[in-house]
Formats: sequence, C-alpha cells, structure tokens
Amino acid sequence: MKKILILIYSVLLLYNLSYTENKNRLNLDEILKKVDDIRAPSNHFKCELEIVCYKNDKETSVKKFELYVGDETKSLVKFVYPYEDKGKFLLMVEENLWFYNKRTKNPIRITPQQRLLGEVSNSDVARVVYSVDYTPLNAEEVVIGDTHMYKLFLKAKTKAAYDSITLFVDKETYKPYKAEFYTVGGKLLKTAYYKNYQMILDKERPTETEIIDEIRKGNRSVIKYSNFEIKEFPSYYFQKEHLQYIK
Repeated sequence: MKKILILIYSVLLLYNLSYTENKNRLNLDEILKKVDDIRAPSNHFKCELEIVCYKNDKETSVKKFELYVGDETKSLVKFVYPYEDKGKFLLMVEENLWFYNKRTKNPIRITPQQRLLGEVSNSDVARVVYSVDYTPLNAEEVVIGDTHMYKLFLKAKTKAAYDSITLFVDKETYKPYKAEFYTVGGKLLKTAYYKNYQMILDKERPTETEIIDEIRKGNRSVIKYSNFEIKEFPSYYFQKEHLQYIK
C-alpha cells in the first residue's frame, strides 16, 4: 500500500511540474505576442520608414523606404530615397532574404544580420515581429524608473540576425521599452529604444526606434515610422522572380 501511495504521489508531482512549466511557457508566449501586436498593427500592412544615422550627434546619412508586410513571415522593403536607390528592394520570406536591384535584375541572397544602414540591420526593417524568430526562455520582473517591467530573455530558433535578445516590456501595457541584442558569445552588439508612442490604428505604437551601437561608441541610428495602412498585397509582391514588375 505504501509503495502505491508513493507511486501516486510521484505521478501527481510530475504532473504538477509539467502543468506549471506549460503554464509559464504559455504566459511568456502571451507576453511576446502582445508585444508583437503593438509593433505590427496587422498581419498585412504598409508603412513608410526613414532612417537617420548619427555620429557623435552629427547627422551622417538619411534613407527612406516603404515596407509591405504580407504576413508575419513575408515582407518587402522598397528603397525610396535617395533617388539613386530607387529600383532596389529587400525581400524576406521566412528565413530567406534577398537584395534586388532592377539595374542588375538578379536577386542576391543576403543575411538578416548584414548592415542595411548605420546601426540598422536588414532584419531590423524586414522583420516586424519577434515571435517568428525567437523563443522566450524565461523572464523576471524589474523596475526602471517608476515602471514595473518584464525582462524577457529571447533565444533565436531560426537563422536570425541575433543569437539572443533581452527585451524590456511594460508590465501593465505590454509596450516594448528597449531591446538588447547579443552575439553567440554573449557580446552586446546594440541597444534599441522604442519611442514616441502614438495612437495608430486603434492602439498606441512606437513611431521611432533609436538604435545605439554598443561597440562603435558615438554611433546611433533612428528609424521613424509613419503612414501605417492596413492593406493586402498580391502574392507576387513576395516572389523574387516578380520583383522586376513592382513599381
């Protein structure tokens, strides 16, 4: 009888541990999903981007883009300004990323971590959510200023631009505050701050992301987002063979 009771207790203990682990896993996924819902207003939308780069607070370069999102795994970045960049595109489909120039007409395979401009990598503009490429491993609660936050530890589950990310999220609103991006060796590459929240498509969303280079001190870039529009796009927008037909 005693052996039976011990066996029952062991089974219940394992069940309880499994339930707790699954519950925690669900909570972490829910937090990250709420963050993604703030950063991306829909699975399919359009917006405009302006990237301004600075060196010791002196402006060094400016470029403008249009972003077309087909779903969480498909996006097209169209180069708009300066004039000589027109006809250039970045296409991201799942883990695959291509650069296309209408002058050469040959899509070139590139990597998400390659630098697009300043401190901004290709994936910083081509990927609009975290949950596609990263898994939240655990979290802790911290206080920054007077704000209680979740400190989420994210680990890459694809060939993502960064091996890991530490994401700080407002505990009450789920607004992302900042993200720290790390290499495989644990070296801090850069820190991004989500700023200038505005009411856009029924929710407050960051319209600026300031990216600080933690290696080349004094370098920073600001991504400015504007003119969000919920919109669906033809499937050929996200097929590299048809990029030559997109105006």
